[in-house]
Amino acid sequence: MRNPPILVAVIGFFAALAGFGYLFFGLRVLGFDWFGLFGDLPAFDSVGLWGWLAIAVGIAWLLVALGLWALQPWARMLGMIIAGFSLLEAVIAFFQFPGTGVGFAMSLMPIIILLYLNGREVKAAFGETDSRDAV
Repeated sequence: MRNPPILVAVIGFFAALAGFGYLFFGLRVLGFDWFGLFGDLPAFDSVGLWGWLAIAVGIAWLLVALGLWALQPWARMLGMIIAGFSLLEAVIAFFQFPGTGVGFAMSLMPIIILLYLNGREVKAAFGETDSRDAV
């Protein structure tokens, strides 16, 4: 098994963190109180569907992290799609908070991730060939 490029491993690490965060939140929303470990957390009411959706998203993020670490092409594509949605969210923030720089700050990481995941070396690591190389 090949090792992923270091930044792909880092992106996978943060995807795993997001997955565990969503799992934690989803279980908490469904009423699991972690055996009183965190004391008196506020209770959530009537949010069962959101808890199950958060658990599903958490599992999806963990699968993406494993896919990135295993250099699966679908995980690279999903990472680019998520970065595209994040870039769209940053554009919306440009209009929502004009003149503050919030939209610009939000757009930096998705742009870097998109540029990195479209790089020639990363595509080669995932086993994808560039159309310019094929000619």
